[in-house]
Amino acid sequence: MTQKKKDLLEIVLIYIIIGIAGVLSYRFIQTKDIEWDLLIADLVMTVVSFIFSLLKKNSSVYDAFWSVIPFYFVLLFAVELYSYLDWKQWVFFLVVSLWSWRLTLSWARGWAGFHHEDFRYVDLAKQSGKMYPFVNFLGIHLFPTLMVFGCFWPALWIIGPEPKFEWLFYIGSLISIVGIWLELQADNELAKFRRRPNPKTEDLLDSGIWGQIRYPNYLGEMLFWLGVFVSGIAYRAPLYTGVGVVALILMFFFISIPMKDKRMASRREGYEEYKKNVPMVIPRIFKKS
Repeated sequence: MTQKKKDLLEIVLIYIIIGIAGVLSYRFIQTKDIEWDLLIADLVMTVVSFIFSLLKKNSSVYDAFWSVIPFYFVLLFAVELYSYLDWKQWVFFLVVSLWSWRLTLSWARGWAGFHHEDFRYVDLAKQSGKMYPFVNFLGIHLFPTLMVFGCFWPALWIIGPEPKFEWLFYIGSLISIVGIWLELQADNELAKFRRRPNPKTEDLLDSGIWGQIRYPNYLGEMLFWLGVFVSGIAYRAPLYTGVGVVALILMFFFISIPMKDKRMASRREGYEEYKKNVPMVIPRIFKKS
Protein backbone atom coordinates (compact mmCIF):
# COMPACT_ATOMS: atom_id res chain seq x y z
CA MET A 1 0.00 0.00 0.00
CA THR A 2 1.36 3.41 -0.97
CA GLN A 3 1.75 6.18 1.59
CA LYS A 4 -1.04 8.19 -0.05
CA LYS A 5 -3.45 5.25 0.28
CA LYS A 6 -2.51 4.88 3.93
CA ASP A 7 -3.11 8.59 4.48
CA LEU A 8 -6.46 8.42 2.67
CA LEU A 9 -7.52 5.49 4.85
CA GLU A 10 -6.54 7.46 7.94
CA ILE A 11 -8.44 10.56 6.82
CA VAL A 12 -11.54 8.42 6.16
CA LEU A 13 -11.32 7.08 9.72
CA ILE A 14 -10.90 10.62 11.02
CA TYR A 15 -14.07 11.75 9.23
CA ILE A 16 -15.98 8.75 10.55
CA ILE A 17 -15.02 9.87 14.06
CA ILE A 18 -16.00 13.45 13.18
CA GLY A 19 -19.37 12.20 11.93
CA ILE A 20 -19.97 10.13 15.08
CA ALA A 21 -19.22 13.21 17.20
CA GLY A 22 -21.80 15.15 15.19
CA VAL A 23 -24.47 12.47 15.57
CA LEU A 24 -23.89 12.21 19.33
CA SER A 25 -24.11 15.97 19.65
CA TYR A 26 -27.32 16.06 17.61
CA ARG A 27 -28.86 13.31 19.75
CA PHE A 28 -27.91 14.56 23.19
CA ILE A 29 -27.83 18.36 22.82
CA GLN A 30 -31.44 19.05 21.91
CA THR A 31 -32.75 22.63 21.69
CA LYS A 32 -35.98 21.58 19.88
CA ASP A 33 -34.94 23.90 17.04
CA ILE A 34 -33.41 22.04 14.10
CA GLU A 35 -31.36 25.08 13.02
CA TRP A 36 -29.61 25.28 16.38
CA ASP A 37 -29.32 21.50 16.74
CA LEU A 38 -27.55 21.20 13.39
CA LEU A 39 -25.37 24.25 14.01
CA ILE A 40 -24.23 22.89 17.38
CA ALA A 41 -23.47 19.50 15.81
CA ASP A 42 -21.57 21.29 13.04
CA LEU A 43 -19.50 23.24 15.58
CA VAL A 44 -18.76 20.08 17.57
CA MET A 45 -17.52 18.38 14.40
CA THR A 46 -15.40 21.46 13.62
CA VAL A 47 -13.74 21.27 17.04
CA VAL A 48 -13.01 17.54 16.54
CA SER A 49 -11.54 18.32 13.11
CA PHE A 50 -9.39 21.05 14.69
CA ILE A 51 -8.11 18.61 17.31
CA PHE A 52 -7.07 16.17 14.59
CA SER A 53 -5.41 19.05 12.72
CA LEU A 54 -3.33 19.73 15.82
CA LEU A 55 -2.51 16.04 16.29
CA LYS A 56 -1.41 15.70 12.65
CA LYS A 57 0.24 19.16 12.68
CA ASN A 58 -1.54 19.83 9.40
CA SER A 59 -4.61 22.04 8.99
CA SER A 60 -5.40 20.41 5.65
CA VAL A 61 -7.18 17.73 7.71
CA TYR A 62 -10.07 20.18 7.54
CA ASP A 63 -10.09 20.50 3.73
CA ALA A 64 -12.65 17.74 3.11
CA PHE A 65 -15.00 19.22 5.74
CA TRP A 66 -16.45 21.68 3.22
CA SER A 67 -17.85 18.97 0.98
CA VAL A 68 -18.54 16.18 3.49
CA ILE A 69 -20.70 17.98 6.08
CA PRO A 70 -23.66 18.89 3.79
CA PHE A 71 -23.83 15.20 2.82
CA TYR A 72 -23.89 14.28 6.52
CA PHE A 73 -26.87 16.62 6.93
CA VAL A 74 -28.93 15.22 4.03
CA LEU A 75 -28.04 11.68 5.15
CA LEU A 76 -29.38 12.53 8.61
CA PHE A 77 -32.59 13.91 7.10
CA ALA A 78 -32.98 10.85 4.85
CA VAL A 79 -32.62 8.46 7.81
CA GLU A 80 -34.83 10.38 10.22
CA LEU A 81 -37.56 11.58 7.86
CA TYR A 82 -37.64 8.98 5.09
CA SER A 83 -41.32 8.14 5.63
CA TYR A 84 -42.35 11.82 5.32
CA LEU A 85 -40.33 12.76 2.25
CA ASP A 86 -41.71 13.19 -1.26
CA TRP A 87 -39.86 12.78 -4.54
CA LYS A 88 -38.85 16.44 -4.76
CA GLN A 89 -37.04 16.25 -1.43
CA TRP A 90 -35.31 13.05 -2.50
CA VAL A 91 -34.23 14.83 -5.70
CA PHE A 92 -32.77 17.64 -3.61
CA PHE A 93 -30.90 15.14 -1.41
CA LEU A 94 -29.52 13.48 -4.53
CA VAL A 95 -28.35 16.81 -5.97
CA VAL A 96 -26.53 17.69 -2.72
CA SER A 97 -25.05 14.19 -2.59
CA LEU A 98 -23.76 14.44 -6.17
CA TRP A 99 -22.14 17.78 -5.35
CA SER A 100 -20.60 16.33 -2.19
CA TRP A 101 -19.28 13.16 -3.82
CA ARG A 102 -17.82 15.04 -6.78
CA LEU A 103 -16.05 17.65 -4.67
CA THR A 104 -14.79 15.08 -2.16
CA LEU A 105 -13.49 12.86 -4.97
CA SER A 106 -11.78 15.88 -6.54
CA TRP A 107 -10.15 16.68 -3.21
CA ALA A 108 -9.01 13.06 -2.71
CA ARG A 109 -7.65 12.88 -6.24
CA GLY A 110 -5.56 16.03 -5.78
CA TRP A 111 -4.53 15.51 -2.14
CA ALA A 112 -0.90 14.49 -1.83
CA GLY A 113 -1.13 13.18 1.75
CA PHE A 114 -0.32 14.41 5.23
CA HIS A 115 3.13 15.59 4.17
CA HIS A 116 1.42 18.34 2.14
CA GLU A 117 -0.40 21.36 3.57
CA ASP A 118 -2.37 24.02 1.69
CA PHE A 119 -0.07 26.94 0.77
CA ARG A 120 -2.56 29.42 2.24
CA TYR A 121 -2.29 27.79 5.68
CA VAL A 122 1.50 27.83 5.47
CA ASP A 123 1.43 31.54 4.58
CA LEU A 124 -0.97 32.29 7.44
CA ALA A 125 1.29 30.44 9.87
CA LYS A 126 4.27 32.56 8.78
CA GLN A 127 2.31 35.80 8.95
CA SER A 128 0.59 35.23 12.29
CA GLY A 129 3.49 33.66 14.22
CA LYS A 130 2.54 32.85 17.82
CA MET A 131 -1.07 33.83 17.10
CA TYR A 132 -1.40 31.04 14.54
CA PRO A 133 -3.35 28.62 16.83
CA PHE A 134 -6.11 31.25 17.10
CA VAL A 135 -5.92 32.11 13.39
CA ASN A 136 -5.97 28.40 12.64
CA PHE A 137 -9.18 27.74 14.57
CA LEU A 138 -11.04 30.95 13.77
CA GLY A 139 -9.94 31.46 10.16
CA ILE A 140 -9.21 28.00 8.75
CA HIS A 141 -11.80 25.98 10.69
CA LEU A 142 -14.62 28.06 12.20
CA PHE A 143 -15.10 30.64 9.43
CA PRO A 144 -15.54 28.07 6.60
CA THR A 145 -17.84 25.99 8.82
CA LEU A 146 -20.13 28.96 9.41
CA MET A 147 -20.01 29.85 5.72
CA VAL A 148 -21.01 26.37 4.55
CA PHE A 149 -23.72 26.20 7.20
CA GLY A 150 -24.97 29.61 6.03
CA CYS A 151 -25.05 28.34 2.43
CA PHE A 152 -26.94 25.23 3.53
CA TRP A 153 -29.35 27.21 5.72
CA PRO A 154 -32.14 27.57 3.08
CA ALA A 155 -32.15 23.77 2.67
CA LEU A 156 -33.65 23.39 6.15
CA TRP A 157 -36.98 24.62 4.76
CA ILE A 158 -36.93 21.99 2.01
CA ILE A 159 -37.66 19.25 4.56
CA GLY A 160 -40.91 21.05 5.43
CA PRO A 161 -44.36 21.16 3.77
CA GLU A 162 -45.05 21.30 0.04
CA PRO A 163 -43.29 24.14 -1.79
CA LYS A 164 -45.18 27.40 -2.25
CA PHE A 165 -43.57 27.92 -5.67
CA GLU A 166 -42.94 24.47 -7.14
CA TRP A 167 -41.61 25.89 -10.42
CA LEU A 168 -38.96 27.78 -8.45
CA PHE A 169 -37.75 24.50 -6.96
CA TYR A 170 -37.16 23.13 -10.47
CA ILE A 171 -35.22 26.25 -11.45
CA GLY A 172 -33.11 26.03 -8.28
CA SER A 173 -32.36 22.35 -8.89
CA LEU A 174 -31.38 23.09 -12.48
CA ILE A 175 -29.02 25.89 -11.39
CA SER A 176 -27.36 23.53 -8.89
CA ILE A 177 -27.01 20.76 -11.47
CA VAL A 178 -25.41 23.19 -13.94
CA GLY A 179 -22.95 24.18 -11.21
CA ILE A 180 -22.10 20.53 -10.51
CA TRP A 181 -21.62 19.81 -14.23
CA LEU A 182 -19.36 22.85 -14.61
CA GLU A 183 -17.17 21.76 -11.70
CA LEU A 184 -17.03 18.18 -12.97
CA GLN A 185 -16.05 19.29 -16.47
CA ALA A 186 -13.38 21.61 -15.07
CA ASP A 187 -12.02 18.83 -12.85
CA ASN A 188 -11.78 16.39 -15.75
CA GLU A 189 -9.99 18.91 -17.97
CA LEU A 190 -7.59 19.76 -15.15
CA ALA A 191 -6.89 16.07 -14.41
CA LYS A 192 -6.17 15.45 -18.11
CA PHE A 193 -3.86 18.49 -18.18
CA ARG A 194 -1.93 17.21 -15.18
CA ARG A 195 -1.34 13.91 -16.99
CA ARG A 196 0.09 15.68 -20.05
CA PRO A 197 3.38 14.36 -21.46
CA ASN A 198 6.58 16.26 -20.67
CA PRO A 199 4.96 18.68 -18.18
CA LYS A 200 6.69 21.96 -17.37
CA THR A 201 6.13 24.13 -14.31
CA GLU A 202 5.29 27.18 -16.41
CA ASP A 203 2.61 25.39 -18.47
CA LEU A 204 -0.87 26.92 -18.36
CA LEU A 205 -4.22 25.25 -18.89
CA ASP A 206 -5.88 27.73 -21.26
CA SER A 207 -8.17 25.52 -23.34
CA GLY A 208 -11.72 24.20 -22.92
CA ILE A 209 -13.60 25.75 -20.01
CA TRP A 210 -10.31 27.09 -18.67
CA GLY A 211 -9.93 29.07 -21.87
CA GLN A 212 -13.29 30.75 -21.27
CA ILE A 213 -12.96 31.60 -17.58
CA ARG A 214 -10.07 31.38 -15.11
CA TYR A 215 -12.07 29.92 -12.23
CA PRO A 216 -14.75 27.53 -13.52
CA ASN A 217 -14.76 25.63 -10.20
CA TYR A 218 -15.55 28.78 -8.26
CA LEU A 219 -18.34 29.64 -10.70
CA GLY A 220 -19.72 26.11 -10.34
CA GLU A 221 -19.59 26.40 -6.55
CA MET A 222 -21.46 29.71 -6.60
CA LEU A 223 -24.10 28.33 -8.96
CA PHE A 224 -24.61 25.22 -6.81
CA TRP A 225 -25.27 27.20 -3.64
CA LEU A 226 -27.34 29.80 -5.49
CA GLY A 227 -29.50 26.89 -6.68
CA VAL A 228 -29.86 25.66 -3.08
CA PHE A 229 -30.99 29.14 -2.05
CA VAL A 230 -33.55 29.34 -4.89
CA SER A 231 -34.85 25.86 -4.00
CA GLY A 232 -35.17 26.95 -0.38
CA ILE A 233 -37.12 30.07 -1.38
CA ALA A 234 -39.54 27.75 -3.20
CA TYR A 235 -40.21 26.14 0.20
CA ARG A 236 -40.75 29.52 1.96
CA ALA A 237 -37.18 30.01 3.24
CA PRO A 238 -36.78 33.67 4.29
CA LEU A 239 -34.68 35.89 2.05
CA TYR A 240 -32.17 36.42 4.86
CA THR A 241 -31.10 32.78 4.53
CA GLY A 242 -29.26 33.92 1.40
CA VAL A 243 -26.59 35.52 3.59
CA GLY A 244 -24.42 32.42 3.23
CA VAL A 245 -24.29 32.41 -0.57
CA VAL A 246 -23.68 36.19 -0.59
CA ALA A 247 -20.76 35.72 1.83
CA LEU A 248 -19.44 32.88 -0.34
CA ILE A 249 -19.48 35.04 -3.47
CA LEU A 250 -17.75 37.90 -1.65
CA MET A 251 -15.10 35.50 -0.31
CA PHE A 252 -14.34 34.17 -3.79
CA PHE A 253 -14.10 37.63 -5.38
CA PHE A 254 -12.22 39.46 -2.64
CA ILE A 255 -10.10 36.74 -0.98
CA SER A 256 -9.76 33.44 -2.85
CA ILE A 257 -9.39 34.74 -6.42
CA PRO A 258 -6.90 37.55 -5.60
CA MET A 259 -4.77 35.09 -3.57
CA LYS A 260 -4.84 32.52 -6.37
CA ASP A 261 -4.08 35.12 -9.05
CA LYS A 262 -1.08 36.36 -7.08
CA ARG A 263 0.27 32.84 -6.58
CA MET A 264 -0.27 31.82 -10.20
CA ALA A 265 1.44 34.98 -11.45
CA SER A 266 4.49 34.14 -9.35
CA ARG A 267 4.65 30.52 -10.54
CA ARG A 268 3.40 30.50 -14.14
CA GLU A 269 5.14 32.33 -16.94
CA GLY A 270 2.61 34.07 -19.15
CA TYR A 271 -0.11 34.13 -16.50
CA GLU A 272 -0.48 37.92 -16.63
CA GLU A 273 -1.26 37.71 -20.35
CA TYR A 274 -3.70 34.85 -19.67
CA LYS A 275 -5.32 36.97 -16.96
CA LYS A 276 -5.83 39.85 -19.40
CA ASN A 277 -7.43 37.64 -22.03
CA VAL A 278 -9.55 35.31 -19.85
CA PRO A 279 -12.19 36.71 -17.42
CA MET A 280 -12.50 35.49 -13.85
CA VAL A 281 -15.87 33.72 -13.79
CA ILE A 282 -18.19 35.29 -16.38
CA PRO A 283 -17.34 34.25 -19.95
CA ARG A 284 -17.26 36.99 -22.56
CA ILE A 285 -20.08 36.71 -25.09
CA PHE A 286 -18.29 38.96 -27.55
CA LYS A 287 -14.51 38.66 -27.66
CA LYS A 288 -12.22 41.40 -28.87
CA SER A 289 -10.82 40.70 -32.31
